Amino acid sequence: MKRLLFLAVLLLFVASFCFSSDFGLLLNQKADADDTLFSYNPSFTPWFSWNGGKGLSVYLSGVFSLEYVNYYDKAVGGSGFTIPVLKPEISRFALNYRVRNIFLEAGRINYSDTLGFAASGLFDGLRFEASLPSGSLSAGVYYTGLLYKETAKILMTEDDAQEYAEPWKWGSFKGYFASRRVLAALRWDMPVGEANSLSAEALVQFDLSGSDKFLHSQYGEFKMDLVTQNNIGVTAGLAFEAMETKGDFSAALGCLFRIWSDTPSSLNDRLTTTIKFTSGTWNDAFSAFKPISSVTQGMIFPGTNEGLASLSSEYYIRIHRTLLADASMRYFVGTYNDPSVRGHLYGCEIWTSVVWQPFDDLRVNLGGGIFFPSMGDVYPDNTSIMWKISAGLSLSI
Repeated sequence: MKRLLFLAVLLLFVASFCFSSDFGLLLNQKADADDTLFSYNPSFTPWFSWNGGKGLSVYLSGVFSLEYVNYYDKAVGGSGFTIPVLKPEISRFALNYRVRNIFLEAGRINYSDTLGFAASGLFDGLRFEASLPSGSLSAGVYYTGLLYKETAKILMTEDDAQEYAEPWKWGSFKGYFASRRVLAALRWDMPVGEANSLSAEALVQFDLSGSDKFLHSQYGEFKMDLVTQNNIGVTAGLAFEAMETKGDFSAALGCLFRIWSDTPSSLNDRLTTTIKFTSGTWNDAFSAFKPISSVTQGMIFPGTNEGLASLSSEYYIRIHRTLLADASMRYFVGTYNDPSVRGHLYGCEIWTSVVWQPFDDLRVNLGGGIFFPSMGDVYPDNTSIMWKISAGLSLSI
């Protein structure tokens, strides 16, 4: 047995020279505590990369994770840590090919729409990009049905939410995969002057679940980035969404405005203010904006950008080349009369974090914050302050 193990290691060592390959292991430790529970999430990510030359390369990684959860309230299982289930998933698999000004990528790859309103994360598919004298043209086709549902977070319909809530157990893939949807995107990025740019993207999504409550959607997005001579940056964008379900059609709107500035001091710091807005259910023609990926808009506040407006200010400072800190304040507002809530003002969230990275293969982060529901009118008057503390460690081997 030892001889076989030695032979395997020797073959991998020789292969790394013959095929310009590399491999490693990323160890992650994460712990979170909030006003309802404490969780501990260890995971390890083996990865492999290969450079075949002539523009061809491969990258493959997987994640194996556990989650220990202890609820403070004994009525919901707070007598101890829950028994964790080892969750395996393919994190990223990409076959890349670059020739001259054309780039092709296939596998499980990263994608995010222009404004980050509709879809973001890993998707299975194919992406094409061409660099042209007047800008950059990219196109892609993606599928969600083979992703792990807790990572993908595809929650566009009630059926999606029910499938997401179904627990997954070893021995069957039932309850493992995300909802089946196909995305196709076409994007154009055009430089305007030396530091400015204009982007436009069209994105279509088809529901392949076969449910009577299907939801097809199409998105159009426009974004402009401007940087002044005083090193002040401005980003402005608009999003339009059209939806179809059971023969009914509706529309939704979204907008983004962001301004940032490097402060006039010797410190390496930046102040950013952002306004986000998406429409709600206003009438028969306008419905709540439906993102494909349900990304939460706060560190403690659980809402997504479905019928939500937010105003945030963030301050970043690099204290040392190995130490980065940031602090943010966000206020959330509902943009329509939701019959399930009593008001529109959700409240204010304050969050701060510190990241220490003394070496390339070691990273430590610590963050914490408070959410004040009393600064709004949605939550009941006796709702307590919500808090959260998060700590993590990443080690690359």
